[in-house]
Amino acid sequence: MKTLLSLRGLGVTLGSREVLQSIDLDLNAGEIIALLGPNGSGKSTLLAAAGGIGRKDRGSVFLLGDDLAGLPRREVAKRVAVVPQQTGFFMPFTVMETVLMGRFPASGRFARLSPADADMARSALEKVDLSSFEEMLVTDLSGGEAQRVTIARALAQDTSVLLLDEPVSALDPRHAMGVFRLLGELREKGKGIIVALHDINYALRFADRIFFLKDGVLFEPRSPGLVDGDLLARIFDTGWRLETLPDGERAAFPLA
Repeated sequence: MKTLLSLRGLGVTLGSREVLQSIDLDLNAGEIIALLGPNGSGKSTLLAAAGGIGRKDRGSVFLLGDDLAGLPRREVAKRVAVVPQQTGFFMPFTVMETVLMGRFPASGRFARLSPADADMARSALEKVDLSSFEEMLVTDLSGGEAQRVTIARALAQDTSVLLLDEPVSALDPRHAMGVFRLLGELREKGKGIIVALHDINYALRFADRIFFLKDGVLFEPRSPGLVDGDLLARIFDTGWRLETLPDGERAAFPLA
């Protein structure tokens, strides 16, 4: 099994607080890892550090076997795409122009984009159900539409590793399910995906492994079938009930 992304001893400290404490994690090709934890547990910090766009005080990040610290920024962007949690746009680019920005790592920021680049951008928009939005300004979009544009831009990068921070938080159920089906298709193509979530049920249904963060500490990974109420109570400080649904899927419900 090919390892695409490795974190070794990753640590981040802000003031007197250890946001991440010596994190070790391997992401393999053809795998979806779900990252869960309470607010402030360090999920966004971990994804930003792993993608080379956030703070890293200690440890190492390896992308396709190379130390991220020694790679040029453009080379990092050829290997890993990051979908941040905050997806608001402030510059009035069109949707198409914004998605085409995902092609800059491959073509160069000042290079002329090719018809193939445009085709990749249109394909990405189609996958997130935004084909008719090409000429709209991103500043005129709803929160959910902006979130899907950000996902499309990451798809256009065509990287081996995809890191997504709460990618469906602003989406209605139909589009949220569409995003997870899309991630499943990317997994089948050998991509490695880490997705930070608040909803345990998406993780139970779509992830291959689930990691939990609490107070900057990464808990042992579990397959979805081995996640139990005791672990969830330990992480989220509330009781849980897990049930097996008629279709065989498992669902978790927090207790009052």
